[in-house]
Amino acid sequence: MNQWDFDTSFAFIRAIGDAFINAYLPIVRRRKAAAYTVQQREFQEFRRGRYVEFNLVYDRGTLFGLQSGGRTESILMSLPPQVRWGYDWKAAPGSEEARLTEYFLTDRDWLADN
Repeated sequence: MNQWDFDTSFAFIRAIGDAFINAYLPIVRRRKAAAYTVQQREFQEFRRGRYVEFNLVYDRGTLFGLQSGGRTESILMSLPPQVRWGYDWKAAPGSEEARLTEYFLTDRDWLADN
């Protein structure tokens, strides 16, 4: 890709964007009115909290902005509006949250698993 000219690169990226929209919008339309439980919302907020943790502790761009005296409000604008932290949080055994956590949040060589 580094050897493509601008027009070829732009057409490629545009095709990716178009394919994403065509694939994602039907999912959004189908699920936008789906109900969710308090437990599901709390899990979402917990996962968002882990994102905030990563962003503030490990993300080099965020760290650079904060350490270099950048505008804190501008740097933190990408953070989710509602998050949750829980000390030593564990999903309820057998729950959907446990299934997701056990499958996706364990160390794994994703390329070798195919």
